[in-house]
Amino acid sequence: MIKTYSRRLLLPFVGVVQIADMGPARALSMDGNYWSIQYKLPVDPRQQPQGQRAHPGSSYTRIVGYNYAAIATIRGGRLEQHPLHPALDPDEVRSAGNRLLEAVNAARLPFEPTDHYEYWLLDAQDETPLALLYTSDDEETMALTPPLPEWHPMPAAELKVQPPEAPQTTYVPPVNHRLEGLVAERAGRKPRAVWFERKEPSGDNFPACLIREDWREEQHQLLCDLYIRRLAPRLLMIHGLSRPVRHRLEQAAREHVFDVERFHPLYPEVVDHRLLTAARVEARMRRANT
Repeated sequence: MIKTYSRRLLLPFVGVVQIADMGPARALSMDGNYWSIQYKLPVDPRQQPQGQRAHPGSSYTRIVGYNYAAIATIRGGRLEQHPLHPALDPDEVRSAGNRLLEAVNAARLPFEPTDHYEYWLLDAQDETPLALLYTSDDEETMALTPPLPEWHPMPAAELKVQPPEAPQTTYVPPVNHRLEGLVAERAGRKPRAVWFERKEPSGDNFPACLIREDWREEQHQLLCDLYIRRLAPRLLMIHGLSRPVRHRLEQAAREHVFDVERFHPLYPEVVDHRLLTAARVEARMRRANT
């Protein structure tokens, strides 16, 4: 049996990964077009690191007692085999790859999320959720040694955010880096983070865009707004957004047509179809003219 589900990929948040899991093998995708197929490799328990902090996000590359080896990719509905790891059985790998290919090609995207356990950095002033650090689909994760209570944005090299200032003659840190400092300052000198279970996220008061958007100083508010607007095409992959929030993000995402084109298959809902269709058409036209 192949189980299909999705999870937010943190930290930093880069999107929502789709997973088709059949036990020994799984297929993962960030855009619904390109899939990485991985197969479990047994690992000598003596080689497992001891005493490390729990890292929920690491579950995409490692689970207890196993590593995963990439065995194939699916691109545009076609399977491309990779060189086989010597510890794997060729017939088993081939069978698993074909089953996952069939499941992925027949799948209706996006998959339902299962990561209902969330690890939030708290605001030092009122101890309310400030920024999402990790998620998990396993309740037992909450009993492990928690990850460090530190929030990180996507680095500027991967997500370029247009700064609010005109070009400067001296170095000015990227918006991403400046926002990271603001979040750390707001979390206080002794930052704390707490696990929450949220199976119905649309009806509560947690930050919809995974970070608090209410900042007292105008410049701080602007930096947060700029980062979220640039992240909008990826945030639209999140399930449970209210329609007003989703519409706001769609309007911001319209400025980044290639990202909308890539991630659109994984949007669980669209408020303004005309707006996003226009973005995808523009992406195709711009690509054809280059």
